[in-house]
Amino acid sequence: MSLSHDLLVMIAKSFGLFYLMGFFIIVVIHTYRPSSKALADHAARSVLEPEDQPCQK
Repeated sequence: MSLSHDLLVMIAKSFGLFYLMGFFIIVVIHTYRPSSKALADHAARSVLEPEDQPCQK
């Protein structure tokens, strides 16, 4: 059976679409799960530690 260029393009586009949709769903679930709130809060607070503040004379 000979695969035409059009068929290969259709398969590649469909696979890419489903791959990106699945990746998006996994990222959203991972980001908004309840157990990641503590990690997100720690990351938000750890950007500037107290010793990273501007020097005051």
